[in-house]
Amino acid sequence: MKTWIFTGICDKSDMLLYMCKILASGDKRVLLVDGAIDAKYKHCISVMHPQLPVKEFAGFDVATGFDNYQALAEYLEAMEEKNYDYIVMDVEKPEFLNKHEWDTADAHVWVSGFEVTGLRKSAALLDELRAARADDSLPPFYRVYVQVIDDLTDEAYIEGYLEDSRIQWLGPPVKMPWDELFFALKIKNEHAGRLGIKSLSRQYKRSLTELIRMLTEMEQRHIRRALRQAGRRHA
Repeated sequence: MKTWIFTGICDKSDMLLYMCKILASGDKRVLLVDGAIDAKYKHCISVMHPQLPVKEFAGFDVATGFDNYQALAEYLEAMEEKNYDYIVMDVEKPEFLNKHEWDTADAHVWVSGFEVTGLRKSAALLDELRAARADDSLPPFYRVYVQVIDDLTDEAYIEGYLEDSRIQWLGPPVKMPWDELFFALKIKNEHAGRLGIKSLSRQYKRSLTELIRMLTEMEQRHIRRALRQAGRRHA
């Protein structure tokens, strides 16, 4: 089982939902964990058994309504549910994970958008995470930039907010593009309570493939096959 932590204050829900669907279409058992500030995922999947804390959605499971990861782990143990290949966590609350849970994750990914409010909140989150460690440094992070608009967004703008973070960055950032069609698909999916992926742009699919290849041992041809399979499913 691999555990990935995605953090940073921005809307990364669509990216993580799409990524989980692709992994699930590649015959992987996936759990997406909602540790976001506004518990956004329960709204994305609200039509699917809202009374259950762990719900099946689009071929993978989504855990919502837990105050921390320990409570989720106890629930999964009681349900004898431990056989996930990947646990993907969207964590925006410092108290959601303890230091051991942070440090033992298989990958840490810092996700940034370009909105000033989100960047300032992310910087504050980073300060809280560092303050809880005294002299112990944070683990190294991969980087993902979301809502990237060609010729209108400059990654140096984001890096200016993180230049004093003293975090070790792993490689260049993965850039997730944004356009009006992406936003239209997001709204369509939310209103329908489904997760269509076929209409995503070719550039966005390439970025999703790059992100999955960065975090897994899957070959690119296998990721592309899973992506095509995910596009055929209308869940």
